[in-house]
Amino acid sequence: MMITPYELVYKSAFPALRAMVARRLQEDYHLTQQQTAERLGVTQASISNYARRTRGMMVDLESDPVVAAAADEIAKGLSSEYHDDRDALRYMTEVLDYIRFNHLMCSLHGDIEPSFNTDGCTACDGALSIKNFDKLKPATGN
Repeated sequence: MMITPYELVYKSAFPALRAMVARRLQEDYHLTQQQTAERLGVTQASISNYARRTRGMMVDLESDPVVAAAADEIAKGLSSEYHDDRDALRYMTEVLDYIRFNHLMCSLHGDIEPSFNTDGCTACDGALSIKNFDKLKPATGN
């Protein structure tokens, strides 16, 4: 089995980040589970699972000060009655890129896939930007 960085982010980091934001929306801004669910685009049952810590707990991101501060900012933005979902989505995407680029998922990857040697792994270092899409274009035989 080969687990990609994007699978780890989608299945572990993204739920953990959502759980962090959900806790802040409920504890700091006193939103209900239903209001929190609507702001995050998930079901109330998902928020309940985050609150009971049965979802979004595969990786502890609270210990990283950058991720914790970002969760604070995302919750602050979403707490506003006139929030812009696009801002939250952009910020969450940037945080997930930070998590990947800073190798915060390596330990979990090693636990999930013990046969994969994470020492010296650079799989999470790859980046695409509008400036370097040329990497994806097939080489021409000129």
